[in-house]
Amino acid sequence: MGFHICITNPEASEISILEGVYGNSFGNVFSDANGQPKPSSGKTLKYSDSEGVIWGKIKDLYGVKEGDLIILYIRKAKEFMGVFRVTENPYILFDDLFQDPYQKYPFRFNFVQEFFFPNNIPSHEFYSLVEQGKINSTATVERDVNASYRGIRQLFEKEYQEILKLFYKYNPKTDPNNFTPITHVKQRFNSIEALNLPVTNFNSLTSPTKVLFNKIPNHQSNNGITSLEDILHAYIVYNVLHDKNNVIQKLNLTNFNELILEAPIFKLMQYRSDILATFGSKDRIDFYSFFELKRDKKIGIRDLSQLMNYLKSFASSKSLPINSFEGVYISNDFDEQVVEYLENRRLVESENIVSLIKYQVLPDNKVELSKII
Repeated sequence: MGFHICITNPEASEISILEGVYGNSFGNVFSDANGQPKPSSGKTLKYSDSEGVIWGKIKDLYGVKEGDLIILYIRKAKEFMGVFRVTENPYILFDDLFQDPYQKYPFRFNFVQEFFFPNNIPSHEFYSLVEQGKINSTATVERDVNASYRGIRQLFEKEYQEILKLFYKYNPKTDPNNFTPITHVKQRFNSIEALNLPVTNFNSLTSPTKVLFNKIPNHQSNNGITSLEDILHAYIVYNVLHDKNNVIQKLNLTNFNELILEAPIFKLMQYRSDILATFGSKDRIDFYSFFELKRDKKIGIRDLSQLMNYLKSFASSKSLPINSFEGVYISNDFDEQVVEYLENRRLVESENIVSLIKYQVLPDNKVELSKII
C-alpha cells in the first residue's frame, strides 16, 4: 500500500469530494492579483502542456495504484483535507467534469472516503513535522524550482500516520467512520501502450484510458534510448508497483516495502533521488536503495564520486552501517573506469555501495535492463 499527498485547488476539490475523482491539471494557467485566471508570460490562455510536462505528470500519476491512501492538499487555502482510498488505477480523461473554463484535469484516479474529518489541517502543522524530522519524503507541498508541475507526492507510512494524528487533534469529537459513502458511475476503460500515447494530441483522449508500460517511445535517432527521462522513470515505477515485465527482479527489488519518487535525501533538497526504495517493515527501515536515472549519459568517475558522497553523507546523518544502503545508476552507457573501479572496490573491500544497470529500448520498443555490476 502506498500513501500520497494529492495537490488540488478549492474549486476542483469540491468536485473531487462529490464525485470521488482526483484530477491533476493540464495546461499552464496562473491567477492574477484578483484571483482571476490569466495566461502565463503574457501568452494566450490555452489547454496545453509540453511533452516533457505531460510525461512528468504521468510518471507521478502512475506512482499511485488501487488500494493506496491519499490526503488532499488544497493549495490556495493551504490546508490538508480528508483521507481517501484509491479504488481505480490511474487513467487519462478529457471531459468537463471539473467545470473549469480555463483548465482541464485529465490525470485521474477514483477514490472513496476512508476517514471523514470535518476540520482541515493548516499547512503550518505539516511544515512543523518536516522541521521535526518526522517527514522526510518531501520538504514542500508548494511549487519549487525542481518540481513545478508535480501534483502528487509520496509519503512513508510512518509519515502518513503523523498526519493522521493531526486530523484527530483537529477533530477530537469526530467519529471518522461516520460518513456518507461516495458512489461512482460504472466506467468502461480503454487502454493504450505508452508507445502510442498521443502526446501531441493529448486532449483527444475523451474516453477513460489507462496507460500500459510494456512498450515505450524511443528517441528519433533509434539508438536504443527513450525520448525523455520521465518516460523511463514512469516505465520503472509502473512495472515495479504492478510487478510486470520482470522489472522488480532485474532491479533487485524483490520484497521492497515502500517506493518514493523524487525523494530528497537531505532536508535542504540539495540532492533528490529519482526513486527511493526501502526494505523492512512499517516500523523500521533496514535498507535503502537510491536510484539515479539517466536517459542518455555516459556515467563517469565524477558522477560516481558525487553519488557516493551523497550516500555516505546520508548514511552518516542516520548512523547507518555500510551495508544498509546502496546507490543504483540506470543509464545507457558507463565509462570503463567506473566499471573497473567498482569491480576492484568490491574485490578489496567487499562493499556493494553502487550498482550499474544498463537500459536499452529494443527495436520492438520493449525495454531491456542489464546489470553491469
